[in-house]
Amino acid sequence: MLKLRLDPYIVHNETDLLAAAMHIDRYVMDAITRLDDYCSGIQSLAIQTFQQFKRSKMALNNKVKVDKEVPGDEVTSNMEEIFTCNEQMEEKADTPTLRLQRLCACCDQSYSFYQAIIETTIDNAIMLAAKELASSAHDRIDILRQALGNECGCECEGSGCQKSSG
Repeated sequence: MLKLRLDPYIVHNETDLLAAAMHIDRYVMDAITRLDDYCSGIQSLAIQTFQQFKRSKMALNNKVKVDKEVPGDEVTSNMEEIFTCNEQMEEKADTPTLRLQRLCACCDQSYSFYQAIIETTIDNAIMLAAKELASSAHDRIDILRQALGNECGCECEGSGCQKSSG
């Protein structure tokens, strides 16, 4: 199966970045909801993600209202493809452990996505927004590590989770 990744090169402005961030946050919140009964230690992750989602939504609404700027077609298309792929993978993740591994992978991939934007953009506003989002994504990884340890099947070290080899 084709593994879709968030593409940092589709982010052409801050609006694109905020739209992508909202998609990521929405997926994380949905993943946490599916784990509620299994993982009581991730409530702080839910709270942190919801707060980040609200900040991104307010900033995006302001961009749309004030700057009359809407997310580009590339962002919308990439997010729809990833959403469809995630739905298919969620259907296969039929145990709490597999769902937890998907959540860890999502947090790690979002951190990598924001880092790639930081490294490739020449726009200062995009870079600053990506740094804030990367920090938030890193915090999520730390929350998962503290709450769950290796229970998720990942070895959470440094900037993200890596699937354990055995």
